[in-house]
Amino acid sequence: MNAFQPGFVDDPQSPRPPPPPTETIERPLTPGFIDTTSAPPKAVTVAVPVSPPSPGLGALGWIGAGLGILVVGGSLLSLIGFVADQMARSPVLGWASLATVTAGLLAVLCGITREVRSYRRLIRVDALRAKLRPPAVPVEVARAECAAWLKTVAHRLADPDQVRLAMNGCATTDEVRAMLAHRAIEPLREQATAIGARAASQGAAMVAIIPSPALEGLAAGLRSLKLIREIASLYGLRPGMSVTLGLMRRAAVTAASVYGVNEMAAAAAAHFLADAPVLRSIASAAPGAGITARRIYLLAQTTAEACSPL
Repeated sequence: MNAFQPGFVDDPQSPRPPPPPTETIERPLTPGFIDTTSAPPKAVTVAVPVSPPSPGLGALGWIGAGLGILVVGGSLLSLIGFVADQMARSPVLGWASLATVTAGLLAVLCGITREVRSYRRLIRVDALRAKLRPPAVPVEVARAECAAWLKTVAHRLADPDQVRLAMNGCATTDEVRAMLAHRAIEPLREQATAIGARAASQGAAMVAIIPSPALEGLAAGLRSLKLIREIASLYGLRPGMSVTLGLMRRAAVTAASVYGVNEMAAAAAAHFLADAPVLRSIASAAPGAGITARRIYLLAQTTAEACSPL
C-alpha cells in the first residue's frame, strides 16, 4: 500500500473521475472600469515649506526707537527754541545761532551719509561674493560686477588695467573667478598679511612693556580696531563705525566657521615668529605678548577674508 490509496503497489489502479465541467459565461468586451477589491491608497500629507513670519520689532526694538525719537526730536525742538529765543533777543545773535545750528546739522547729516555709503560698499562686497559663488551666473554679469569692484581697489593694485583686460578675455564665470583670485585677491591678501604681521609686532611689543594686565587688554583692543580699519581701507572700504562693527561681526563668524581655528592660529603664529627673531625673543620673555601676536595675526587673516569677494 502506498500513502495515497490503500492496497498493494502492483494492484491495477482505478481511473479517477474527471472534474466537473465549469460553466463559462461569454460576455461582449465593452469598455469600462476594472472592479478591484483592494483598498484605496491612503492620502499622504505633503508638508509645504512656508517661510516663517518676520518677527518685526521686539520690545527692545520699540524701546530703542522710542528713545531715538525722543532724543532726536527733543534736540531739534530745543535747537529751534534756542534759535527763536536768540532771534527775539537780537537779530544778529539769532542769525549767528541759526548759522551755527545749520552747520552742526549739516555736519551730522554728512557723517550719516558717509556711514550709509560705507556700509553699502560692504553690502556690495557680500552681494558680489554671493553672485560669484553659484556656477550658473552669466559671465557678462560676473565680469561687470568684478569690473565695478576693481575700481574700488585700483589704487592698491600694480596694474589694474591689465587685470581688467585679462578679465574681459575670460569666457566663463569660473575663468573670471580664477583671474580675479590670481591677479587681484592674491596681491591684496599678501598686503593684508604684511599689515597683520606689523600689527602683531606692535601689539606684542605694547603688551610686553605695559605693566598692567587691564591696560594690556585695552592696548590690544585698540590696535585690533586700527588693524580692522587698515584692512578695510586696503580693500576699498571706507572704515567708518558701521563698517568696523560689520567687519568685526563677519570676522567672528569667519573665525568660528573655520575648522581648527586654534591650530591654524598656532601654525600661523609659529611661522610668523620664525621669520621675526626680535618678536620671538619678546614672546619668549613675555608669554602674553605671544598670545596677543597670534590673536592679532589671526584677526588680520579673518578680516581680509571678510573683505574679499571670493
